[in-house]
Amino acid sequence: MRRQMAHKARPSILGSGHGRRRPVGREARHRLGDWRDGLGGPAGALLGIGVIALVGIVLLGAGVGAAGGRPGAAFGPPARDGPATSETGSPDAAVLDAAGTPLPTAPPCAQGDVLTPNRGPDDWARTILDTTLMLPENAEPPDLVRVTEAGIAGSGKVRGLVIGDLRALASSAAADGVRVSVDSAYRSYAQQVASFESYAKAYGDDEALKTVARPGHSEHQLGTTVDFAGDLPWLAANAPAFGFVMSYPADASPGRTCYRPEAWHFRYVGPRTALRVAASGLSLREWLWRNQP
Repeated sequence: MRRQMAHKARPSILGSGHGRRRPVGREARHRLGDWRDGLGGPAGALLGIGVIALVGIVLLGAGVGAAGGRPGAAFGPPARDGPATSETGSPDAAVLDAAGTPLPTAPPCAQGDVLTPNRGPDDWARTILDTTLMLPENAEPPDLVRVTEAGIAGSGKVRGLVIGDLRALASSAAADGVRVSVDSAYRSYAQQVASFESYAKAYGDDEALKTVARPGHSEHQLGTTVDFAGDLPWLAANAPAFGFVMSYPADASPGRTCYRPEAWHFRYVGPRTALRVAASGLSLREWLWRNQP
């Protein structure tokens, strides 16, 4: 989630694209076309249009959040929360499956320590982590490799299964003349203890709970989450095509994600799932709750 040492300012995280809107890049458009063609027919075309529209909404939200300074918690205590935003299409309304059965919805955010049900190494794309659901202290990915193996600048490790699409994202960014690097990646339970305590010492427990995941609750412990630095608007527009979803977008945070907006925090769930999340209009947390196995 937040940087390892949340009190330490890192201006590079805003990058050259701070506050600007970015078009979808060539490689992302190609991947979007492949995904849409795989769906086939009018439904595929409609979902493709939906993804493009939702990418625009996410991009606008990221720009607004960054321009307002709220994602920059590393620069000091964030602004106080306003009222939780509501989602287009009444997210609190019951959603039914094809058989008319209500689909599960994400519960209100609350502090708790409940082991998330899907927490094994093979559950990386469906594990729900928030202020209530958590991983055990000894949960550690078995296949961590350095992010530099993807040909991207930065430091840290991710699971090996992330490297291929991370490499493709980095190549696409370079082709579009965009600077993107990794600021933070895998973080152990013990490292998250230090991160939370550091922020709490600087700004108090109440601020820390809204800004930094408590130990066990961080998506970084999965080994599939990256804090990017560089052109954040480009990432907002293009990352889903490479399997990365912004976990805490400005238009859904904190009311529906449980944390303040983070325009740099992306979790890898694979291109197919990432594009479906983008097309749904839901935050990743909401989408995972609604699509539990």
